Amino acid sequence: MINNVARGLAAAAFTVVPLLVSTAGPSSAGESAPAVSSWGAGRAGQLGNGTMTDSLSPTSVTGLLRGGVDQISAGGTSSADSFALARTDRTVKSWGDNSSGQLGNGGSTDQSVPSTVPRLAHIKDVAAGGRHGLALDTSGQVYSWGDNAYGQLGNNRTGDSRSVPDRVLGMAKVKQVSAGCDFSLALLENGKVYAWGRGIHGQLGNGSRAVSSVPRQVAGLENITEIDAGCHHALALTADSTVKSWGYNLYGQLGDSSTRSATVPVDVDWLENVSDIEAGAFHNYALTGDRHVWGWGNNQYGQLLESDEAFDGNVSRTNRTAPVEIPRLEGVQHLAAGARHGVALSADEVYTWGHNGEGQLGNGTTVPRFESVKNLGQGTQGRSVATSLGGNTTYVY
Repeated sequence: MINNVARGLAAAAFTVVPLLVSTAGPSSAGESAPAVSSWGAGRAGQLGNGTMTDSLSPTSVTGLLRGGVDQISAGGTSSADSFALARTDRTVKSWGDNSSGQLGNGGSTDQSVPSTVPRLAHIKDVAAGGRHGLALDTSGQVYSWGDNAYGQLGNNRTGDSRSVPDRVLGMAKVKQVSAGCDFSLALLENGKVYAWGRGIHGQLGNGSRAVSSVPRQVAGLENITEIDAGCHHALALTADSTVKSWGYNLYGQLGDSSTRSATVPVDVDWLENVSDIEAGAFHNYALTGDRHVWGWGNNQYGQLLESDEAFDGNVSRTNRTAPVEIPRLEGVQHLAAGARHGVALSADEVYTWGHNGEGQLGNGTTVPRFESVKNLGQGTQGRSVATSLGGNTTYVY
């Protein structure tokens, strides 16, 4: 049973305000399945629909059908440099900003439609960071490309970029990869975690704040089953279904009832029986085995769906330094945490809430939703959701 003290901090249930907007998007001639949907910021081509403009409602990603996409990971430190990676049939597609070579196609020109990343085959996991990308193949080898200002490519160099993928050495049998705004993570099959890149906030988890241009083991982590990187912090799910965190903690995103950054992993308070973790730029969600959702960290735009007596956009909401339950999201199947908003998938319904300055809630407006969530319609047929790491774009696939 999850700690009742934390339950006492949770918000009351909210009333859904439905907005019946189909997220299937228009299909091109001959397509029998819905396309991947995107909405929100589009100035760098990150919507993948052939334009460089924002979209306040769902649009279709060109050439990507939902049934053919196994994973989407969306990166960027802001909407100005956001990009996306899609894993499809063990190859990788990329689109969006390419100023640091993060599309991996050998150039630096932004792309508004997906194209194949060369040199990658038999890929089973992808991760889009701030301005770099990672891919993991079925043999357990990691590849990196894009910005390398802080050594986040793991190639024993700093201060340069790579516009095509290259292998990351120093690790064997990697199981999962994840990428933050300026650092990278890898989970090995033996349950250990490695990190490389910038360490100023402790996000490498090795007890130091120094840059590391090669993978180094995160201190004290054993039997880890899942990892997820935020902008400057990270989460790890343990084999006993609890959560560890480390790195930047200004908004309480480490969940240890403090705002002190940590250079080594700490325990996230309250949580047990966790089945999935989702790290946003500065806030997080955890899904438990009984389909309850917990959140912590930045709450400026209602990311944690807590009620507020003075309900308007000028209210300063309380950041949460320890997890609070989010009853409104009970029963959801998939979650994603963005820069300052959230998205969830439940059966055939998509819900969005939080900041909406660039239409990332997909409800046809730029009005934030601080309390209740918006239902973007039934019949989406989506299997999962994704959001830009530091930007304001949302995807359903």
